[in-house]
Amino acid sequence: MSVFTIICAIALTFCALIGLGALIAPKWAAGVVRLVPDPDPAKPGGFSEFRATYGGLLFLLHMTALVILLRVGGPIAMLAILPIAAGWLGAGFGRALSFLLDTKENRAPGMIPVWIPLELVLGLAIASPVLQIGANP
Repeated sequence: MSVFTIICAIALTFCALIGLGALIAPKWAAGVVRLVPDPDPAKPGGFSEFRATYGGLLFLLHMTALVILLRVGGPIAMLAILPIAAGWLGAGFGRALSFLLDTKENRAPGMIPVWIPLELVLGLAIASPVLQIGANP
């Protein structure tokens, strides 16, 4: 197993654990993303979004890619991890744009300067086996 596969597996596991945390503790997820579960009392149901999107989706998406990476490998694994890596890179890019353009709407930078490099590093770490292949002539 290459060092790039290990880096990717660690990043996928970390992201899956974030998802598991949100699945089990939606209040924690709400605090991390700084959103309120029910902004309008007439429209309840926000906790299902924290459990579904930040929880179940992140958990199973990353766990599935991890299983494919470790059990199947090869080009199929590269196809499984690349969209996930692109998603994290896109999140970092979008957050960087928000940091630059949405100063009033963001109230205060808070964790944004922390999340930008974290999302970019996660994207690159997940993509590292693909990037390694691209670097070999």
